[in-house]
Amino acid sequence: MVKSTIIVPVFNQAALTARCLKAVLESATARVVVVDDGSTDNTSAVLAGFGDTISTVAHPENRGFAAACNTGARLATSPYLVFLNNDTMPEEGWLKALEDYADAHPEASVVGSKLLYPDGRVQHAGVVICQDRYPRHIYAGFAAEHPAVSKSRRFQIVTAACMLVRRNVFEEAGGFDTAFRNGFEDVDLCLRLGAQGHEIHFCAESVVQHFESVSPGRFKHDRENVALYRRRWMQRVQPDDLRYYLEDGLLHLDYEGRYPIALDVSPLLATVNESDRSANTERALRAHSRQIAELSRDNTRLRLALGAQAPDSPEGRYQNLRKRIREVVVQAVPSGATVLVISKGDGALVDLPERQGWHFPQTERGAYAGHYPSDSFEAVAHLEALRERGAQYLLIPEPALWWLDHYPEFRQHLESTYIRLRGEDDTCVLYRLKTQTTEELALCDLQKTD
Repeated sequence: MVKSTIIVPVFNQAALTARCLKAVLESATARVVVVDDGSTDNTSAVLAGFGDTISTVAHPENRGFAAACNTGARLATSPYLVFLNNDTMPEEGWLKALEDYADAHPEASVVGSKLLYPDGRVQHAGVVICQDRYPRHIYAGFAAEHPAVSKSRRFQIVTAACMLVRRNVFEEAGGFDTAFRNGFEDVDLCLRLGAQGHEIHFCAESVVQHFESVSPGRFKHDRENVALYRRRWMQRVQPDDLRYYLEDGLLHLDYEGRYPIALDVSPLLATVNESDRSANTERALRAHSRQIAELSRDNTRLRLALGAQAPDSPEGRYQNLRKRIREVVVQAVPSGATVLVISKGDGALVDLPERQGWHFPQTERGAYAGHYPSDSFEAVAHLEALRERGAQYLLIPEPALWWLDHYPEFRQHLESTYIRLRGEDDTCVLYRLKTQTTEELALCDLQKTD
């Protein structure tokens, strides 16, 4: 008998859905139910292409993550429900690891997977309640092999991006609460189940890649979700993050019979508070900063001198390219807008006059990611996640135009979804990251014909 029904709620992002379903069908033996939550792109055609290998159900309009998951769960008859985001790529053995863990731990009503960013860093290894009583992913950004994220254990919460739940428990709880909209549904479910005596576990052996939060409107209801969480749980939850830090040896307390207590904190876990740094540390940091600033100024002067003396040299041409890009941005992008720039960490390329420049690709903190996307699907997912966070334009400088050939689905996504403001020339390509209207599409087609 099939143990699990995999429920995949989807809203647009057809390319990501296709990639996810292909990986699921290749790596798991289970019934797959896809809930199309009112998609407006070609999702229905993509799902039809999978034939009878999946079951599908469609909402006529977008109702949100909780409603979509609940709809899929009602179609299941298996003992386990597995909720899986469509912005994931399950690795071989992921489902069997979840099922084996649930079989071996009957006290665990919910079991969550280890989720990794595409570059291999941890996105989810359990969720803790922090000292401010808000839930957060513990050890996000750690290496996937770190001992702290490589052991299965109990938590108060795990993420529903990949979550196994016993079907009878889910039904008794009434499923996800649709009062939450695309946020905190999993937090609320786990806390409700925990209050009823059920256990929530993390399974480190089940590994899934997660692009995280690329669905349209993902953050639209954040304010309402947080307000509801505060009303329902803020005074009831108990912080537990420090317990894990102590358990994992990343935080030590030394008691010597008097105060202050000595704290030994792993640099992977925390930094020193600015107000608590010693005078010696501050002096050393200032001296180091001056050295870096002086070296940076010297390097800049050298580059400018080379450019001025040899305009046809590679350095001179690159300086001219930067100048022309800035001119293009001033002409085509309104002041105050946020522009993604495909770069290899060149700060000058994202230094745009009266506009905010962001590296693409980038880390969570906005620094250059240090690597290119593995394929078009990862590039699209990263673009959409940053667009949701406020990016309004994408600029592709001439040295990076190879992206459009190397990532054909990425180029297709740009051309079919957004407006190209500047054609390919010796400077750059610029896209406005706003969905095209019917009139704009017609105008673009007319311009292409002309």
